[in-house]
Amino acid sequence: MPDPSKSARKIVYFTIFLDLLGFGLIIPQLQYYADAFHATPAFIGLIQAIYSLMQFLFAPFWGRLSDRVGRRPILLLSIAGSAFSYLLFAMAQNAWTIFFSRMLAGITAANLSTAQAYISDVTPPQERTRAMGLIGAAFGVGFILGPAVGGVLGAWGGNFAIGLAGALLAGVNWLSAFLRLPESLPAEKRRPSEVIYTFPLRDLPRVLAMPHVGLLAVVLFTAIFAIANLESTFILLAKHRYSLDQRACGYLFAYLGIMGAVVQGGLVGRLSARFGEVRLLLGGYLLQAPALMLIPFAPGVGWLMVILAMMAMGGGVAGPSLNGLISKLAPPDRRGEVFGITQSLGSLARVVGPTWGGWSFGHLGMSAPYMTAGLLMLIASIMVIWWSLSAVAAVSASD
Repeated sequence: MPDPSKSARKIVYFTIFLDLLGFGLIIPQLQYYADAFHATPAFIGLIQAIYSLMQFLFAPFWGRLSDRVGRRPILLLSIAGSAFSYLLFAMAQNAWTIFFSRMLAGITAANLSTAQAYISDVTPPQERTRAMGLIGAAFGVGFILGPAVGGVLGAWGGNFAIGLAGALLAGVNWLSAFLRLPESLPAEKRRPSEVIYTFPLRDLPRVLAMPHVGLLAVVLFTAIFAIANLESTFILLAKHRYSLDQRACGYLFAYLGIMGAVVQGGLVGRLSARFGEVRLLLGGYLLQAPALMLIPFAPGVGWLMVILAMMAMGGGVAGPSLNGLISKLAPPDRRGEVFGITQSLGSLARVVGPTWGGWSFGHLGMSAPYMTAGLLMLIASIMVIWWSLSAVAAVSASD
């Protein structure tokens, strides 16, 4: 007899894949169309930042609401919001419409945190790290394919074709979830919420105070802050340090994405069963730290690809391991809230990280963001060691 929880997990992976495929259609085209509509550079930057800012403000709300009403209605509402945001992008005739489409997309972007809570609900503790790795793989593959498809559609039909394709993908996504996705959180396990919405940082102390969970949330913020330094400056570094054009940079990002997807989708489950999440998390960060510091100093593109492979492998094992640990330690009736807060912290890191990365690249030198990123990864590693001294027994008890 087929396992219903396994079938549900497949639907969630498919949901994330389609969501990120649609997301990838839009992101590489934002600067182009905003510029075509005569937006100033400052406003283009605001268009890019508004999505993460809205995620920061609303991810905890959606997570807490999923603890109260269940995961399924929040996933369906989120996908529907994505569809409307794509339609708005398709109809855009000015930069302000693009801005509002990205604002709506950010507000309704509850998929990841709610999907993580859903997977935690239906997956045995010993399999959760592998399941989180498959989420990362679906995320990566969708984001790899999206920009390529978006480029073709944009050349053929402009922002209308891109937005319409995103809306159709979201529609297929919504219909699949509506017909086939059962609820994962029974009514008796739901937690009544005293408030509907609070500012995210007001919820943060509650999560930080959870035994063994709070420090992991800080670790997540630190690691994403580190990687955001690379994401916001790598194209500039590749152009000025390695003389690579935009197409070559695209190939390198695809190479990174493929490496990460292979590790998360095919290896992390086996490695977790053999070594455990704590060792994988620490090992991943200790692999990423020197790789980040070496990126500006590679003697050529070949060595750069080797260093990027180190970084992708480290991130591929660290991310699912961290989410697996959080899913084991978060109380079942508060998983939505916890994953909402961690998604919010990740979004905040992607707002402040690029700000520091861009400023330090221009004022302190091309290597500054990467030295910062490497040092932050080392700090994250130290925090993991500190955390593990008291928390390993709790993780073992939850298996």
